[in-house]
Amino acid sequence: MNKYNLFFKNKKLIACFLTALLGCEVTSAQIKFVKSFQAQHEISAFDNTTFCVAYLSQGNLMTLRDTPITIYNKLNMLAFNPTGSSLAVVKPGKEIRIYSFLKKDKKLFTLKEKRKEYKDAEVTSMCYSANARYFIAATSANEIIIYDTKEYLPQAYIKTNSPASSLEMSSNNYFIASQHEHEIDIWNFQTKELRTKLTLDGHITGDAFSKDASLFAVTTDNKGLTIYDTKTWTVKHTFDSIPGSLKNPFFHPDGKYVAAVKDDNKVVVINLKNNQIEQEFDNGGNQIKEFRFFVNNQNKDAYGISGENNAIVFWDANGLNPFYGKLISSEVDARMNEWVKMMQGESMEDYAIRVNDETRMKQQILFENEAATKLAGDRISLENPFIGNYDANNGMLNVGFKTMSPIAIEVPVEDLGSFKDSKDLSFNNAVYYLNDKDEFELAYVEVKNETTNKVYIYDNLGRKKMSAIQDDSHFVPLEIMQQASQEEAKLQAIKEDVVAKNKQDQLITDNTQINVKTEVIPDVNANGEKILNYKVGYQYEVINKDFSAKEDFPSGGYDIQNSNAAMSLMKIIKNAFEGEFASYLGENKQVKVIITGSADASPIRSKIAYKGQYGEFVDEPYYKDGNLDNITVTKESGITQNEQLALLRAAGVMDYVKNNITTLKNTQNEFEYHVEVAKERGGEYRRINVEFIIVDAFPATK
Repeated sequence: MNKYNLFFKNKKLIACFLTALLGCEVTSAQIKFVKSFQAQHEISAFDNTTFCVAYLSQGNLMTLRDTPITIYNKLNMLAFNPTGSSLAVVKPGKEIRIYSFLKKDKKLFTLKEKRKEYKDAEVTSMCYSANARYFIAATSANEIIIYDTKEYLPQAYIKTNSPASSLEMSSNNYFIASQHEHEIDIWNFQTKELRTKLTLDGHITGDAFSKDASLFAVTTDNKGLTIYDTKTWTVKHTFDSIPGSLKNPFFHPDGKYVAAVKDDNKVVVINLKNNQIEQEFDNGGNQIKEFRFFVNNQNKDAYGISGENNAIVFWDANGLNPFYGKLISSEVDARMNEWVKMMQGESMEDYAIRVNDETRMKQQILFENEAATKLAGDRISLENPFIGNYDANNGMLNVGFKTMSPIAIEVPVEDLGSFKDSKDLSFNNAVYYLNDKDEFELAYVEVKNETTNKVYIYDNLGRKKMSAIQDDSHFVPLEIMQQASQEEAKLQAIKEDVVAKNKQDQLITDNTQINVKTEVIPDVNANGEKILNYKVGYQYEVINKDFSAKEDFPSGGYDIQNSNAAMSLMKIIKNAFEGEFASYLGENKQVKVIITGSADASPIRSKIAYKGQYGEFVDEPYYKDGNLDNITVTKESGITQNEQLALLRAAGVMDYVKNNITTLKNTQNEFEYHVEVAKERGGEYRRINVEFIIVDAFPATK
C-alpha cells in the first residue's frame, strides 16, 4: 500500500489524526498557535472540512505534508465537498472535475457543458452548499449553474450581468452571494430571483455568511468590514476605523466573532456584541492569506486554520468566550416550551390562570436568571470586588468589580464606618443576567459585612428581559404555543390508541416506549418575513434488551418491516399526519424530515447482505455526532460497519414516509440522515427518532 493510501485510506484515520493533533494543547485564553504543516512550494489556495484539508501548490492538489491527491495538475481552483468525500477542481479553460479524497487519483465526475453555445465558457468560481446536496459554479458566460451532488447534473441556471469572481451560499439554502467588481448580487436560491444587490465603496476583498445565515460580512480595500443583517439586508455594523487593510472575513461558528486577515500577515478577531477588537495575532510575521474557524460538533471544540505562503497552520480557538446569550436563549426557549404545556389533570381554568402573557414574562425572566447564574458560576470570586464611593444623598454605597458593572447597596450612614476593606465582605445567593454586550451582570446578591454580620441586599430582579429574548424574531405568540400544547395532547392520544392495539395484538409490550412531542420554532423566510415552523417529533426505544430482538430490529437487522416497534411508530405518524395534523400539510408545503437511526456497538464479524430495497447510497451525506460526513452502502458493499446499519434503519423510515403517508406526497420534502452508534452493546441501543419540521406552519400569524 502506498504512502497516500496508508494514511488516507479512510476518513476515520484523518479524524483521529487531527483530533489528536488539535487536542494536544489546552488554551488558557483566546486563540493560540497549535501546529504548522509546511509545504515545499507556495500554497495558492486551500479548503477544509471538519477533519480534512486540501490545498493547491504549483497547480497540484495536495493534502497535509504535501501528499498528492491526484496527478491531474495545473489547477487554479478547488472546492471541498463538506462531507469530506471529494473535491471539485478546475484547470484554466477546462471543465470541472470531481475527485475522490478517499482514494488517490480517483476521478468521480466530469462536468462538461453540453450546450454548444456555452461550451467555451470558463469557470470563474464555485462552492458547495453547507449540507453537501448542491454544487454551484459560475462561468464566464454570465451564469450560475446549480448541480445536484448525486450525479452532478444541472438542476437550474441563473443569468447574471457579469461573471462571478466569488460564490458563497448561506447555510439555510436561502441565498447565493455572487460577487463581481464592486457589487454583490444576492440571489434567492428557491426562486432563482434577485433578492437584493449590495453596492460597495471600494474593491471587494472577501465575503462570508455566518453559520446560522443571519449575518453577511464583506471586506473592501477602503471601507474595512461591513456586516449585513440578512433578514433586511441592511447594514448592522461598520468597522471602518481598524487601521490596515482587511480581507477574507470568516465568522466564528456561534456568530459572536468575525475574523479577517489584516495587512496580509495578521488576523484580527472582532467581538460583534461589544463592537471591539477581541484579539489580534500573527504567526511570527509570516504571510497569512486566509483564516477560517471550524468546530468539532461532537465535543464543541473550536479551532482555526490559516493558509500561509508555504504552510497550513492550525490554531486552538477554545479560549474565546462563548456566545452566552445564544446558549441562554436556547435553554429558555426549550424550558418555556415545556412550561406552556397543559399539565396532567390541569383544568382549563387553572391553565388560563397559570399561563398568560403576564406570567409568561415572569417565567421567562426566572428561567433566564437560572440559566445565566448557572453559566456564570462563582464569577464574583474572579472579579476582585472593591468598595467604591458613597452617595450620601441617597444612602447608597457603590461596590465595584474588575469587569462587571458596579452595584449600589443601601447602607445607613452610621454603618459606613464598618466598610473598611472589601476583604471583609462576602457575597451570597448571587443571581446573574446578561447585558446587551453578552456580559454577565448582577441581578441580585446579598452582601454581608463580616465585621458586623449585617446583610445588605442588591435587587434588580425586576429588570426587562434580555435582548435575545426581546427580539421579535424569537417571539412565539402565546396562543400559538397553547395551540401546540393542545395538539400535543391529541398526538399523545393517537399514540396511546396505536400502542394499546399493538399490545393487544402482542406486537409490542410495555418494554417498547414511544414518545411524541411538538414545538413551535420561530424563524424568518428568504424574504425576511417572520414565520413559525412546527416541529413534530416521534421516538421509540425498547428499554429491555431481552425483548429487543422480538419487538425491534434483530441483531444485524435493518428492514423496518421486521421491527414491530418501528412499525408502531410509523403507524402513529401515518394516523397523525393523515388525521389531526393533515391541515398543516397543504400543497407544496415545505417539510424537513430529520431521521436518526441507531445501532449498538456489537461488532459485525462478517458482511451482512444488503438487498438494496432502499436504494444505493454512495458518499451519502449524513450527520454523526453532529458532524457532516459521508457513507456508502450498496448491494456490492454490503454492511460491514454499524454506521451503515444505523443509516439503513433511518432509510427504512424515509421509504415508509415516501410511500405510505398520503398527505406528505404533495409536500416538498427534504430528508436529512443522522446516525448514532452507542459505545455499549445491546439491543436497547437500536432506536429511531424522527422529527418533521413543517415550515411556515402558521401563516395566519404574519
